[in-house]
Amino acid sequence: GGHIVDDWDRIMCSKYLLYFMRDELLDEIEMIPYADGKLSWPSPQPGPHERYLEHIETMPAESPLFFGMHPNAEINFRTVQCEATFDMLVSLSGGGGGGGDGDDTAASPMAIAEATCAEILEEVQEKKFATDDVSRSMSEEEKGPYQFVFLQECEYMNGLVYEMVRGLQELQLGFKGELTMSEVMEDLANCLFAEKLPMWWVKLGFASTRPLKSWRVNLQERCVQLDDWINDPLNIPKVVDISKLFNPQSFLTAIKQLCCQNQGLELDKLQVFTEVTKKEAKKVEAASKDGAFCSGMWLEGARWDPVTNSLEDSRPKEMFTPMPVINCKAGMMSDKVDKNQYICPTYCVPIRRPYYVFPAQLRTKAPADKWVLAGVAMILDIGGS
Repeated sequence: GGHIVDDWDRIMCSKYLLYFMRDELLDEIEMIPYADGKLSWPSPQPGPHERYLEHIETMPAESPLFFGMHPNAEINFRTVQCEATFDMLVSLSGGGGGGGDGDDTAASPMAIAEATCAEILEEVQEKKFATDDVSRSMSEEEKGPYQFVFLQECEYMNGLVYEMVRGLQELQLGFKGELTMSEVMEDLANCLFAEKLPMWWVKLGFASTRPLKSWRVNLQERCVQLDDWINDPLNIPKVVDISKLFNPQSFLTAIKQLCCQNQGLELDKLQVFTEVTKKEAKKVEAASKDGAFCSGMWLEGARWDPVTNSLEDSRPKEMFTPMPVINCKAGMMSDKVDKNQYICPTYCVPIRRPYYVFPAQLRTKAPADKWVLAGVAMILDIGGS
């Protein structure tokens, strides 16, 4: 029912094959990988066909544990199913049209959309970063990789806000009857009423699975980080929240570029290495000396234990756990495999593909294969209600 589309799929498939396709399969090995006693079902003893069928009948009820995943994975699956069902019910109930002769105390969809439109305009219409002035305030020698990244981030934000304001102002004219409502305007009005994020805002902006209200809060938080940099453009923030960047990959590339400049190394031979600290972002007093302190990363499928400084099993019903500040620094690529490390894929949002960012190195006491089968990944923006 599926196919391999990237290297991470290939790695997971190979780990399944390595676990199951071995000689011990005929010696009653445990068929539930890394269950650690939570559930057990050994492979059958060699025998006639009928005995294999009888053994299959003894298989426990279907569980994520059969695939090496944490039981929380089923919670996430059911949650996604419920959200899809509710979205379908909302769409069937209809989100457009006027108020009619119904209850006058209930606001019509148009009135709700109009009020939301005014709120968002008030939040963003004055927001503009003076990128030209900031750029002129620095000499060419002072403009390093980090400065170019943050200038680009400010320009991305300016472009998004400009299009938001333009679309919302047009919609206001449509509400007043001064402009004919186009299909795009009607779609925007329906999104504002249903608290959904307009798709063309996503295309202009950043990857997000948030509902509109939460997305607005997140947008303001992104602006705060850019404001902090604008006030001191020669230095990056002591801790950069990469979950609030339009293009986190460009910031990680800047770390490698700075390493190239300082050590005279070739960019295509460098990679980003991660070192998980025990610090909280608010308690970091100075910037990293050999990279950049980064925050805004969450673990899915496992948790980080600050005592052992390594990966551990998730707690029940705990879908995401925050990571401490991570020191991201550049170094030479190496083919050496560290058995005490799990190479953890990092994605922008929980739907993962196609929002891959980079591989992080996380310490583990358990075999790294355990976390591969569990689908452990770091997520930058886990969304919000």
